[in-house]
Amino acid sequence: DDGESGNNNSGSGAFLIKRQPQETDPDNDYATPEALEAYNKLTNVTQSGYIAVNETDPGVGLSGALWAESSGGGSDAGANFNRAWGGSGHSGQQSVVWRDVCELADDPDQPYDERLQALAKAGFKLATGITFDINGYRGIFIVYGNPHGDRNKLNNPANARFMNNAAQLIGAAAAIQDPIERVLAFRKEEAFNNWHRLKIKLLTIVRMLGVLRYTNENSGGLSSDRPKLEKKSSIAMLREASARFRENAKETAEEVKEAAKNKATRWGKKVRGGSAGIAPAFTWRQCLWTFVGVVTTHTILSRINLLIMTESDKEFNLILAPLGALTTLQYTLTAAPASQPRNAIFAQVFAITVAICLSYIPNIPPWFRSALAPAIVIPGMAKLGIIHPPAGASAIVFSTWKENNWITMGIFLAGVAITIVTAVGINNMSDRRQYPTSWYLVNKAKKAIVGENELGQVTVIKKAP
Repeated sequence: DDGESGNNNSGSGAFLIKRQPQETDPDNDYATPEALEAYNKLTNVTQSGYIAVNETDPGVGLSGALWAESSGGGSDAGANFNRAWGGSGHSGQQSVVWRDVCELADDPDQPYDERLQALAKAGFKLATGITFDINGYRGIFIVYGNPHGDRNKLNNPANARFMNNAAQLIGAAAAIQDPIERVLAFRKEEAFNNWHRLKIKLLTIVRMLGVLRYTNENSGGLSSDRPKLEKKSSIAMLREASARFRENAKETAEEVKEAAKNKATRWGKKVRGGSAGIAPAFTWRQCLWTFVGVVTTHTILSRINLLIMTESDKEFNLILAPLGALTTLQYTLTAAPASQPRNAIFAQVFAITVAICLSYIPNIPPWFRSALAPAIVIPGMAKLGIIHPPAGASAIVFSTWKENNWITMGIFLAGVAITIVTAVGINNMSDRRQYPTSWYLVNKAKKAIVGENELGQVTVIKKAP
């Protein structure tokens, strides 16, 4: 296995290779010139077009995507993977889940990243990210596995524990660098302060000796001049205190000015945008699958809506607008967390419930209710971990809908269920898609009923070739 690590502050790190990928070995059947060229760009600093381990944004590139997924950042890009091989965990440790780097590189929902593309071409096709948090110093340790090796070895609990412990040790080694630098700076400052205090004491002793000498030489006239000396001393102390106050105020103002300037500089840099490229376009084949899925789903929904309106004499209907946003996710961002059934169902229930409950509160004008509903729903979804953009639209629609009641909510949730069923049937007919990535509630129920074995082994899940 090869490894790569970095912290979340700079995004930089190190790339350590233990064994050359088979795709770059001229004596291996898997070798290709394209893979060798990409490998040289990753490892040879003298190579033209060398790609170093540079800063990256969360959700961008392999390290950014694994970081966003591991830290629960809520970024779709950080969790948009179409294939996953289950790993194994141990009590108190992270589960090791291997991700397909090639699928991440080809994913249209993932921002284009040159290093990610080179890793996929060079044969680093399996990767897992293990985060570490050493007293607030957070980072991620990325391990690349051999895609042609034995998956049972990769998923072995002992191997998972080894990688978890290695991540913590490497994280600790990185985390201690900053405290070491601070200690050295503190010791240097302390030595300077000690010498400064010693110098002040020596000067004080010298001055005291001079005062005693002056007192002995002028003992007769000292008593008459004492009030004047005390007055001069008081004035000098006031002047010194005033000067210190002005100096401290000036330093504070400079610090505030510098902090504001740094904040403005960082803001301006963010406004100019990051280094992420444009996501690749869909192929015509994938566009055709999307067309078939969307037209089939909305034909069914529109027909059901017509039937409901006819049977209820237009008292009820199926609200279609948020379902259009849902099908957009299901057929274009198929593996994104926001597209999954768990998010779709829970988020819609939460959003519509909030919108209907707000309608029961008197004296709230409709224009403000349509602003308050999404303001409550959107951060609420983020906190609950069920981010689903169409639910934000549902909150607005249901907060202003005239026939806003629980029956309309039930009809709409039935429409959500229909879109999920059709998406499962149509998306999985394509070799390039898998929907959903997991049945969260079903898997949780299985674990509760069957239970896991004592090693915590997870079955390897693969898509059909």
